[in-house]
Amino acid sequence: MKNYRKIFRIQDKRAIEALYKNVEVMQAAGQYPEEFDMPITLQYELMSECNLYCKHCYNGSGEHHTTRMTVERWKELSCHVVGHGGIFQAILSGGEPLLLGNDLFDVMDILHDDGTSFVIITNGFLLSREKVQRLKKYRYYWLQVSIDADTSELHDDFRQVKGSWEHAVHGAFEVSSAGIPLVIAHTVTPKTLERLPMMAKLVYRLGASSLMVGQVLPSGRANRYAEEIYLSPGQENRMYELIETLAQEYRGKLELQRSSGIKNQFDRYQIGPNLGCIIRPNGDVRLDCMAPFVMGNVLEEDFYDIWQRRGRRIWSDPRVQEFIASVDEEAQSGAIRNYVDADVRLDA
Repeated sequence: MKNYRKIFRIQDKRAIEALYKNVEVMQAAGQYPEEFDMPITLQYELMSECNLYCKHCYNGSGEHHTTRMTVERWKELSCHVVGHGGIFQAILSGGEPLLLGNDLFDVMDILHDDGTSFVIITNGFLLSREKVQRLKKYRYYWLQVSIDADTSELHDDFRQVKGSWEHAVHGAFEVSSAGIPLVIAHTVTPKTLERLPMMAKLVYRLGASSLMVGQVLPSGRANRYAEEIYLSPGQENRMYELIETLAQEYRGKLELQRSSGIKNQFDRYQIGPNLGCIIRPNGDVRLDCMAPFVMGNVLEEDFYDIWQRRGRRIWSDPRVQEFIASVDEEAQSGAIRNYVDADVRLDA
């Protein structure tokens, strides 16, 4: 068997090198900025509450109810963002963002009216036809539904709520039927590895444009279930082999994407200016979902001020650089265990 792990890592590194050269040339020519006055993209983690209890949840949603950002606060933040120039992309996640009910639309409307396009990340449980019809009015990069098996038995066991597979599948079909670009996120475990061809068949039938495939990352709740849900190096290699084979089989019909490693993501983020950050349910402004650094809190100071003082150049902070250097490419983790150890506050 080919060493797909090595092949893909070489490909990823070459892509990083090419991107770095392109950005360097464009900045030298004055065609690309050194910094952005406001982020290009913002991720709103709208709540810590969740209606599922997934074994691999990277931020432990549904476990610690740390939500301090009320709907009114999210609306105020959105108005503040729009008032300072707005953003191109808003990623709405949680927890489970659809638990916000109709209040979700009030938050989206503020950004939508300013020209923002959306990514919604949901487990699909609450994607009824009525809900999807209301979501149709907005612009999307994509709407992402997580489906982790081609059978209810395996998916429901992984998500730890009976009926979650049926809701996700029905909801995903409603999304694609409504003309909203649908992406299915699929996390591979030892139990589901060899079922990836059946999973691709299901996703194609659901009308998705893309299937995003990856393994469990060592973060949050996943650490408790490590022996059950982590892939061995050999299994990871087999996953990449299947992705490569299926990508050829579904060429022109369904795009198969593999998620890149944490180290690769961090290397990519360090090229050029910082593009975005995350607002957590407690108001913390976090660097990235896998980078445990907080640069401020929007309940305590204006987001624009936080971004100007720390956000624009945060990837060059020595503490962030030290953490990135500690990330082991094989273990996919660094000196600080993400959503296990306390976040490092850069505003202290």
